[in-house]
Amino acid sequence: MSRGTGRTKRCGTEDAARRLEDARQFLEVAERTTAPGYGDVVATNAIHAAIAAADVICCLRLGRRSNDGNHRVAVDLLRQVDAQLANHLRRALDHKQQAAYESRDLSDRDAAACVEQARRLYRSAQEAVAGKRPRAT
Repeated sequence: MSRGTGRTKRCGTEDAARRLEDARQFLEVAERTTAPGYGDVVATNAIHAAIAAADVICCLRLGRRSNDGNHRVAVDLLRQVDAQLANHLRRALDHKQQAAYESRDLSDRDAAACVEQARRLYRSAQEAVAGKRPRAT
């Protein structure tokens, strides 16, 4: 993982509010898809929720977010705010390749873990929007 490299984009409170809504919608879809065998769909939506939530936190705390195709740049940026939150994002992203691009399906258990990581990041993003310091849970 590269440190301090990667494209970023300036952002502020309006961007954060829009990304928080994106995170909410992705997470809602992930949580509502409960049928067994939908692990890839659940995880992909949860991962997108986690990325959007990380963007919220970074916009509010750093004034910039990742704009790089390599999502690991988002992990590095989030680490500047909170290492535990960055670990939640990294753990969700660890499943992105398999869930979104491979023929081998992600297990329902791994998908549920992605949802939990997204929930933690979403709660922290909500706290950041409310003016509180985001905290990993």
